[in-house]
Amino acid sequence: MIRTNKEKLLTLAAQGTISPAQPLRPYATTWDGKPKMVIGTGGINYNLRIWDKVFGWASGDRATVGVSTEGVGEANFKQGYLNNLSIGNEVRVLTGEAKGDKGVVIGKFGQYIQIHFEDDTLLKLSIGDSIHVNAKGVGLNIEGYDKVVVHSLAPEVLEKMDIREVDGKLEVPVVKVIPEEIVGQGSGGSSLSGNWHIQTCYPPDIREYGLDELRFGDIVLLENFQTDYGKGYYRGGATVGVVCCGPSDISGYGIGVTPVLSTRFGMISTRIDREANIGKYLDIKKKTSEIQTNSTGVIKTNKDKLITTAVQGVVQPFSSRGYSTTYDGKPRLTVGMASINYTVSLGDSTYGWANADHVEPDVTIQGRDKPVPSDCALAILACIGNEAKVVSGDAKGDKGYFIGRHAGSDDLVWFPKETLQKLTINDKIQIMARGVGLKIDGYEDVRVNKLSPELLENLGITIDDGQLVVPVVMEVPGHIMGSGIGGSFIEPGDYDIQTTCQEVVDEFNLTSLKLGDIVAIKDHYDFWGRGRYKGAITIGTVIHGFSGSAGHGPGVDPILSALPGKIKTKIDPHANTAYYLGIREKPIN
Repeated sequence: MIRTNKEKLLTLAAQGTISPAQPLRPYATTWDGKPKMVIGTGGINYNLRIWDKVFGWASGDRATVGVSTEGVGEANFKQGYLNNLSIGNEVRVLTGEAKGDKGVVIGKFGQYIQIHFEDDTLLKLSIGDSIHVNAKGVGLNIEGYDKVVVHSLAPEVLEKMDIREVDGKLEVPVVKVIPEEIVGQGSGGSSLSGNWHIQTCYPPDIREYGLDELRFGDIVLLENFQTDYGKGYYRGGATVGVVCCGPSDISGYGIGVTPVLSTRFGMISTRIDREANIGKYLDIKKKTSEIQTNSTGVIKTNKDKLITTAVQGVVQPFSSRGYSTTYDGKPRLTVGMASINYTVSLGDSTYGWANADHVEPDVTIQGRDKPVPSDCALAILACIGNEAKVVSGDAKGDKGYFIGRHAGSDDLVWFPKETLQKLTINDKIQIMARGVGLKIDGYEDVRVNKLSPELLENLGITIDDGQLVVPVVMEVPGHIMGSGIGGSFIEPGDYDIQTTCQEVVDEFNLTSLKLGDIVAIKDHYDFWGRGRYKGAITIGTVIHGFSGSAGHGPGVDPILSALPGKIKTKIDPHANTAYYLGIREKPIN
């Protein structure tokens, strides 16, 4: 057994807060020049756990395991939080529904300290909850091995790692030895915080070095890299670390590794042990059950590969700029955007409400984790049909659904009428976001956007002659689409069916549209942007009401889009998300 100076270590209190998710905006460019929606970093990750494989998660890029936290206060205090915490430190939740529940530090990634909580605690946590950590580990040394530096590791964990003294070296059990040629970003950074990357942007390396075998929490050794008092290449050096994030398609990045042991002097050797995982040393159990992978409908999806994470917003107050001018030069004081709408709900008409312009149903919320709401995790990751939960105020604990996004004043959620009476402005709403990266098996070139897998399965899609048959209330020509065309990032925005030409409104019976209706936009292809493509088709759901402003009208969130020959439609007057989500009872006739 190795001996340490653990009795000389200080144990200090540290405080942090649960961070929001951090998807990239806009699309990232992969190593081979393709666009990618990058998700999975930061926040509360509900389904990536220690022992899970790091590969295979839809749209994941450097997806982090567990719950990501940051220090509080000024920059130096936040840095102290990063530097002084160690894997194995005990964590206690200080605020919120999970108050008093305990967890354990499992790694460091970028500016985050990663924490493992059991599943029942995860479901109670909210973004912004405070946590307390008993920080212990700084100054930890192994007696007789002063040329081996220990970082970010609690003494109790170090002692459980079955490190042996063999021929004057420390023999460390590892799952895999990583050769120098595939070690990526990390050089030049601090040894006390952050992580290394094992590059995964060249697919042959994944197969050659067996990187697809790695799991979150696995212990690995990086050859010829030192993390003594900084990070860098050093021939003969070695760094032992814990896998803390998933792979990447971006050049120079890949599987994250939190360094815990380092030497420049050839004092570390290895033995291969498939069970060398931090979960073993922290008594974190492997999953005992697997996610059900079968779809319930005709179509099948990759829903079991989706990352599920928490996003949050607050109930947004309405604003007023006074009178505005309609397309025909009339002054009008308009209402209907933002706040809590006690009158109009999903399934109601888009048209005919007094002074309403862009009327929004139910409750409007905005993200606050970025200066611009459309950059927030809520705007990018929340999908129609995701569960929404009130996490503050008199309605705390009440549940509803995320129902869509209007880029004008932002994200919309539905709650029962009794919940609306308890809600107030600035109450916090948390969404269990799941759906980015969703694909239909055999139709991977059909873009699925802003849909939960459960809602996708409920849309009544069938397959006929190799095409997806989608029920819609109507088809509209692409040339009457207006505000929003040309946007290069489809996740956080809608676009409008123009309704200022009465002749067109009458021709296509646009006044019959209801909030939540599923419509088809002909000759539009909304994959990485929104615009014309002859023969293509985009399916969307109506998320806001009519407008008297030129270029505007009922807003549509794109949910499916494909090149010619992949999607066809059938008319169903009851194709509406309110029915598919069970918010309203579908009429018999």
